[in-house]
Amino acid sequence: MKAITGKYVVHSLFVVFSLFTTGYASGQSSRELQAQRRAIMENIEQTTQLLKETSSSARSSLNRLNLLEQQIKARKNVISLLNREISAIDKEIAELNKELAELEKDLKVKRDSYSRSVQNMYTRRSSQYKWLFVLSANNFAQIVRRMRYVREYADWQKHQASLIMQKQEEINRKQLEIEQSRSEKLSLLRDAEEESKLLAKEEAQQKAEIQELNKKQRELQAEINQRRRQADALNRQIQQLITKETGSGTATASSADIQLSNDFAANRGRLPFPVSGRYTIVRPFGEYQLQQNVRMRNNGIDIQTTSGAEALAVFNGVVKEIFFLQGQYNIIVRHGSYLTVYANLSEVYVSIGDKVSTLQKLGKIYTDVKDNSTILQFQLYKEVERLNPELWLR
Repeated sequence: MKAITGKYVVHSLFVVFSLFTTGYASGQSSRELQAQRRAIMENIEQTTQLLKETSSSARSSLNRLNLLEQQIKARKNVISLLNREISAIDKEIAELNKELAELEKDLKVKRDSYSRSVQNMYTRRSSQYKWLFVLSANNFAQIVRRMRYVREYADWQKHQASLIMQKQEEINRKQLEIEQSRSEKLSLLRDAEEESKLLAKEEAQQKAEIQELNKKQRELQAEINQRRRQADALNRQIQQLITKETGSGTATASSADIQLSNDFAANRGRLPFPVSGRYTIVRPFGEYQLQQNVRMRNNGIDIQTTSGAEALAVFNGVVKEIFFLQGQYNIIVRHGSYLTVYANLSEVYVSIGDKVSTLQKLGKIYTDVKDNSTILQFQLYKEVERLNPELWLR
């Protein structure tokens, strides 16, 4: 299947869902909510593409279910954001209606005043009052001032009425625009709800596939056991190398290493994702549910991306270890007191001792020909302490 091309970095659905459901202020603008919704929709699109690229074999069914579950969460979050957008627009309409009522009240007062003044001047004009007012002046200068006063007074009233009418028209246009926008959001909400229903059906279908796999318990258990063995072997090797690299911890760090550590720490939550192309997290850090009644532990995060994607350095550093295990290459990069691990590579572009820079290509991520899945295992340590990479990536 043709891989998606281009460098496109988007937050994982898991991170985005967590981000948008924890602690956002209720006063967000409609534009901010739209931006959030667009970001999630981009993630949904990317996950859809990954699902298309991942075959429906027994080996990849669990991965596909993880993708679908994350996509369901993202769709629901889109619906939530749409509801918040509609609420924000309702508040804007209410505020505009208040402003419009005040303007209409002010306009009515000015119109009544202007109407009375015009009517009064018209009545008096018929009896030549205006000219009597002007000609009854004591001198020529006063005549000029009275003529200017009559003219400017009428012009001022007309100008004020015109300004208020313009403002009223402006608010009417804005109100119509918001009403149209609200109608559009309602339409989008219906679409999103329909997509969520369709996706729920896909999830149900995928769970049915898993149930079918459960009937082949031996094959499924063998796959789970193989994953455990591979993960344990990789983690043991990584732990040994990191322990060797960090030593006893008594060595004095250089000023350059201390500065690099500080720079790395200062970028917590802003480090780029370590893959090129589109991606999503299929297995999070820590303990997670692989299947019903089956839980596993992950020392890092598993990032599924597109065939042909490459592993990228998340920060400046030095390549400390490259090792070959279970048919794939693995790289450890040191960033002062921090270390990052890039596992499951089919090719490497660097050597031990190489200095690397942020977003430098380290190697090509392995694509499993059995299910066409391309997954990078990414781990993060501070010396020997395991850290949750999701908290460090943007």
